[in-house]
Amino acid sequence: MSFLDRIFGKKKKETESLPQRIDFNRLPDVINEEYKKELDSLRAPIGEKYREINSSIKDIRDARQRLLEAEAMADANKRAEKLGESNRDNVIHNLDLVIEKIHVPSNKDPKDAFDFYEDSKTVLKQVLENTQRSMLYIKALYPREFENVGPGLAGLESRIDELYGLIKDEKEKIEIFDKFPEQIESIRRLEREIEEIQGRIIDLEEKYESAKQDVADIGSRMEELKESDEFENARNLENRIKELENEISSTDSDIRRLFTPMSKAISRVEKQDNKEIHVLSPENRRTLETIKNNPAAIGETELGSFLDMLEQRIKNRDLGLKEQMYDKILRQIEKLKETSVMADLLEQRENYLSEKKAVTYELNQLDVYRKMENIETQESQYSDSIGQILSRIEAERNHLQDIEDNLESSKHLLNSEIKTIFGQDAEIIYS
Repeated sequence: MSFLDRIFGKKKKETESLPQRIDFNRLPDVINEEYKKELDSLRAPIGEKYREINSSIKDIRDARQRLLEAEAMADANKRAEKLGESNRDNVIHNLDLVIEKIHVPSNKDPKDAFDFYEDSKTVLKQVLENTQRSMLYIKALYPREFENVGPGLAGLESRIDELYGLIKDEKEKIEIFDKFPEQIESIRRLEREIEEIQGRIIDLEEKYESAKQDVADIGSRMEELKESDEFENARNLENRIKELENEISSTDSDIRRLFTPMSKAISRVEKQDNKEIHVLSPENRRTLETIKNNPAAIGETELGSFLDMLEQRIKNRDLGLKEQMYDKILRQIEKLKETSVMADLLEQRENYLSEKKAVTYELNQLDVYRKMENIETQESQYSDSIGQILSRIEAERNHLQDIEDNLESSKHLLNSEIKTIFGQDAEIIYS
């Protein structure tokens, strides 16, 4: 009993001797060994059938020669004889197709036998279709030769069908055998890919833990820096700078208020200058702009010259103001000219600026904030790295799930086909 007869039989006693548990790593050797045995068991009957087919082709070749040399029946008229010759030529031509195109394979492989069967059946179908009508004339005009042609083609087709009968039941199983190497290699490839992905996930998880530790360490460094004397000193210096800036701003406001009582007069002077009613000197025009925008920047000489000009305009009563306004403005001019209030405020302001410059310089000599900035930069980089690592881990895990699903499907398909070969109790053991 051949191997395939044993393993494809439905009776329990025919499968009891088969290996029910097959190690996956040995599966290729088991399959190759048994497949070879089965192919070897089929080669002899296939070879015998090839000899019969060659014999049938030889019969057709002899029948062709006899038909070629045959003469029409003696009682045939000229018209029938002419038609007979024409149809005989058609039959001979198609017999040539059979002789030229139907060649048995040089080996006895069942797969080649099946291809030979399909090709031969195609040729025979074409020949029978091409000669169906011509055969009627051959049979009528060359009855003795027809007895060799018709049965010869039928015999050839019968031998070819018998060949198919030998291999048709094994065709599906042979195709399964042929797919095994690719299926096994696919499973191995998926298993290797799973190992590679798992390795990458382990590496990424180690990088994630390392990055988390880096973030913790950098956080500790930041806390240590904030608790240091250097950081406290920097904060004190910053606070002093803010206090000085407030003092400078307050002083600027005090200086600006010195000119508030004269605001209407200054506004009239500016309008008359713009309308060229009373044109100011370039120096006084610049001083007026400074008083409006930044009175703390006025120099003593420029202010004196401007106040002299304004005092004269007030005395001339040419600014179009109410009388009591003139007196009020004159008193404020006298205050600015005769007291040190403006000079004191400017000196005070300069002292604040000088101290601010010194404190700022001292603060700039400290590198605590540079250290903090570097730490914050590193912390941001570590946080970004953690985000990227987590994203890669998620992508790898999703990929791993897809590959594992694919592997499970591949194993299920292989198991199903192994059961077709070895029986329903067969089982593949994956180590």
